[in-house]
Amino acid sequence: MKVQIKYRNGRLDVFDTDSYTPSQPFGDGCMLANYEVRLDQLEEGLWLQAHFYETDPRFKEDLDDGVIPVGRRSMGWRFLIAETGELDDIEQVLVDGDRALVRMGDALVDVMRLDCASALLLSDGGGPPLASQLQGVVEALRASNDAMDDESAAKLVGASWEALAWARELQPLQQVEIESEEEDWMDHEGD
Repeated sequence: MKVQIKYRNGRLDVFDTDSYTPSQPFGDGCMLANYEVRLDQLEEGLWLQAHFYETDPRFKEDLDDGVIPVGRRSMGWRFLIAETGELDDIEQVLVDGDRALVRMGDALVDVMRLDCASALLLSDGGGPPLASQLQGVVEALRASNDAMDDESAAKLVGASWEALAWARELQPLQQVEIESEEEDWMDHEGD
């Protein structure tokens, strides 16, 4: 993971998790690393947290045949990559090239959360928002199979009934009434 912090004064900080000084900072048993850029704790500064998953031979002890051992997550390290006093000078933060934080006026905006909310609620120009897509697909599945209920249809497309209910409450599908040309012609006959 690469985190870039761009400041108003032209300063650029780059943090690259692939470029540790020791080749294996977590030890020989590390098989997977988990990195968190903590955008939710900006009042404490901008933190990068690194955790790891160990593969310890002891995890295989006393397992029945065919049972897969579980690599355990271990807490790693927490790195302060921008202090609270530096936050006012940040223009943007990029994580692997994607904007994560951007300055708008005097405040930083969490672009990842904004992107998620806009995908749920607004069209990106390429089709309906996700809330409408979920509802539309569920309605189409139910129309094609009278025995299918909302919960089964939602589950079939990877959502829960609760997610479907949330989408319906948030953004009800627009019911479009289509009039035939003949009916429209008849309505205007006397005009």
